[in-house]
Amino acid sequence: MTSHDVTGNEIRRRFRDFFVARGHLEMPSASLVPAGDPTLLFTSAGMVQFKPYFLGELTPPNRRMTTTQKCFRTGDIDEVGDTTHLTFFEMLGNFSVGDYFKEGAIEFAWRCLTEEYGIPPERLWATVFREDDEAAELWKAWVPEERISRGDEKDNYWGPAGDQGPCGPCSELHYEFGPTPECNDGCNPSNCEHGRFVEVWNLVFMQFNQDLQGRKTDLPAPNIDTGMGLERLTAVLQGKDNIYETDLFQPFIQRVVELSGREYGRDPDTDFALRVVAEHSRSAAFLISDGVVPGNEGRGYVLRKVIRRALRYGRKLGLEGEFLSRVAETVIDDMAAQYPELTVARTLVFDTLGRESEGFERAYNNGLGLLEGMIRYRERHGGALSEVIPFVVERNPGAENTSGILEQYGFVGGEDMGEEIASEIVVERLHCVLESLEGDDESEGLGPKDLDEHVRFLTLWPSVITAREAFALYDTYGFPIDLLEEIAREHGIGVDLEGFERAMKDQRERGRAAARFGGGQGDASVYESLGIGDVVFVGYENLEATSSVIALLKDGLPVEKALAGDRVQVVLRQTPFYAEGGGQVGDQGAIIGPAGRVRVTDTQSPATGVIVHTAEAVEGSVAVGEEVQASVDAVRRRDVARNHTATHMLHAALRQKLGSNVRQAGSLVSPDRLRFDYTYMQAVSRDELSEIERLVNEKLRDNVSVHKQETTYVDALAKGALAFFGDKYGDRVRMVGVDGLSLEVCGGTHVDGTGEIGLLHIVSDGSIGSGMRRIEAVTGRAAEDLVRRQTETMESLARVLQSPVADIQSRTEAVTEALDRERRRGDALERELVRLRSGDMLEQAREVAGVRVLVGQVPESSPDALREMGDRLRDKMGSGVIALGTINDGRPFLICFVTRDLVERGLHAGNMIKEAAAEMGGGGGGKPEMAQAGGRLPDKLEDALAVVSRIVERELGS
Repeated sequence: MTSHDVTGNEIRRRFRDFFVARGHLEMPSASLVPAGDPTLLFTSAGMVQFKPYFLGELTPPNRRMTTTQKCFRTGDIDEVGDTTHLTFFEMLGNFSVGDYFKEGAIEFAWRCLTEEYGIPPERLWATVFREDDEAAELWKAWVPEERISRGDEKDNYWGPAGDQGPCGPCSELHYEFGPTPECNDGCNPSNCEHGRFVEVWNLVFMQFNQDLQGRKTDLPAPNIDTGMGLERLTAVLQGKDNIYETDLFQPFIQRVVELSGREYGRDPDTDFALRVVAEHSRSAAFLISDGVVPGNEGRGYVLRKVIRRALRYGRKLGLEGEFLSRVAETVIDDMAAQYPELTVARTLVFDTLGRESEGFERAYNNGLGLLEGMIRYRERHGGALSEVIPFVVERNPGAENTSGILEQYGFVGGEDMGEEIASEIVVERLHCVLESLEGDDESEGLGPKDLDEHVRFLTLWPSVITAREAFALYDTYGFPIDLLEEIAREHGIGVDLEGFERAMKDQRERGRAAARFGGGQGDASVYESLGIGDVVFVGYENLEATSSVIALLKDGLPVEKALAGDRVQVVLRQTPFYAEGGGQVGDQGAIIGPAGRVRVTDTQSPATGVIVHTAEAVEGSVAVGEEVQASVDAVRRRDVARNHTATHMLHAALRQKLGSNVRQAGSLVSPDRLRFDYTYMQAVSRDELSEIERLVNEKLRDNVSVHKQETTYVDALAKGALAFFGDKYGDRVRMVGVDGLSLEVCGGTHVDGTGEIGLLHIVSDGSIGSGMRRIEAVTGRAAEDLVRRQTETMESLARVLQSPVADIQSRTEAVTEALDRERRRGDALERELVRLRSGDMLEQAREVAGVRVLVGQVPESSPDALREMGDRLRDKMGSGVIALGTINDGRPFLICFVTRDLVERGLHAGNMIKEAAAEMGGGGGGKPEMAQAGGRLPDKLEDALAVVSRIVERELGS
């Protein structure tokens, strides 16, 4: 097996076969998007999907399991391109949940590497945690004591994966290449940094659960979690110097070589770029196939960063256009046999990469020139700035002399917009220094700052892209901040990311108030600390049940009794109330005891096995230990069930009509509507939506049976059930099927026959982000209400139009056409009036500072008419300033024109309009020759117009 001819695919297969033969159940790779684990951005280790088994929350389908797990880690994105780092990788692993422990894990690992893969035993070293004498002793049965070393928490303690979860000491197996010239007799895997050893396998002895405060408690049973990187093992077995030389990567690198015409292995910079494009193409294909959509936050941001970094390095290779799709095609062709989801998402991958490539080209082209100008300005003036700062500070030459110094050193202005932006910041700050020296530091937009702050800013400026520059590049020109960082770093320049994030935060706060939703159920640990055990859910079969109160909480603390008016959380021994999950809202209803009643407004499951009823005591009292009658609001539950089954059917119809690359990305199932978010890269036509709706309603009319069956998770997948809802699954799952249309793993409540749904009507479908869409629909009673309201609206409209309902469309079109004709006639009359008025108004022009200035208020006119009047007056004046104002829809509107010759003398229409607009409580802006503004105070329009003449006098008067 140590033959260098062994393939990566064979290595993967042999690992699986080795452990399956030893009683391990082969489990499919989990998605790169962790199922229901908010502590993780991506699946970063093989054990992530087994976390609930290790914690004892769920029963595993088998106590021994093995996987080849897709993994993604974000920490090394900027390092990818060297010979060691990856973002996406495959983790080979074997797992034991309360079965074998250290002795079994060590023996399996040793036999797998030496017997299955044929690695010479003398090449292997073992490391253990410094306090783990048991593991060290067990290794002596296989490895000489001198090849066993001990490490600290950094190297030999694993977890948790995220902020909390299972963890424990670990033991690693390292492969030795042989001593290097830098090595000495004391070198071992725990201390050698000379490339003599490479870690191939990590055996984690999972013993503890760590909470958010860092406290460790024993797990229900000790477990084994092992992980071995396929790429690294392949490099060892194939005798390659690094992972990119193996057959796992060479097809992708050679594809980039073919597209670019470059050669691999001759130039370090070229090799780096080739590896970036190959690795990131692979990563992007897998992320997209698992439903990640490019965006500006979270997982979407990471995917976008990976894609854009690949595109940028592709440019260095001379690649343009949609080359990433062509590399991804090779990835899919090569890896789809192991990961069939790549084939399913093939079109989605290509479409996503194509759209991102187009967006990147625009942003890159828009912003790169500006960034280069900013950097060039620093390179040109950074040295001179270090001379000017101490001169200004020590000698305080005054404003007039300082301006001359700035001109002398060339600080003012630049050759392009990027240099202009950089110049503006430097000049502004130098004037701030001067104003600080003179005791007047109230510069607009900066606020009070002392001298030391200004000097420090200017001293650091040559080596840092400021937050203001970074924000301008990102917000105005769409230039990606991660690319800005990378390009700046290549020039030895940093970026003020902290200031940039502050600017982004300020913008978000100005632009919108973000809505926040909370469950209101308190910390899960509160319920776990009660020791109440699992609550039994009986709501599939019954909407009423006799039960007993086992816990009451008020304001997050346990209480013995709830009195009328109290808002509490109620926990029952068994309940028919469905707790929110899988997109379905929680049940409402009532809990009635011998001495009182509470109204249940929501039902949640804040901890595994716990169902909590949020309620208000409305009569008498309810106490812990009392027997109660729990009753679900049956009408509401049936409405929810209709919408949940309809959601499954809509999902299936979408996939049937649009393709199997449609993936669920979220849902809401409530009594009055359903909402379904899904991945799809293009708009859905009206005809397609009609066909989707028709497919669902056809099944509703057929009254197809809805089957619910409890089975094993593995059996459900084998039967073709869809199971990518972000839920965690135990050994036993509930499978819901609509004959001939849909089959899904789902724990929600459903109807028995599709005829109970009545009617499904799609209300809307639209984009909610790049590659993400949201469809909303109503069923049952809500659909009937919608049809009734729409019918009433149509009848009312028919009465207004004095037309039969059947003729509404043609009648409306006729009325609209008539209105358009009248509107065009009105516009023509307004233009003629403008022409007549403009001739009269020219006589109102007067001379200010040797310049003709025409200021006038026009009777109510549209902004377009006012602009046309201004154009006519400017053409007739030849040279001058024109300011016109009007009241439009009750609000003041201003427009200002400056002829080119006066712009060259320093007048700027945009600056003038800003100052004038402030008088009428508004704002505006524009170019030097034309600008406009609106306001809130119509009675101040005359004052605002008067400001224009004062500005001309101030700017051009002697």
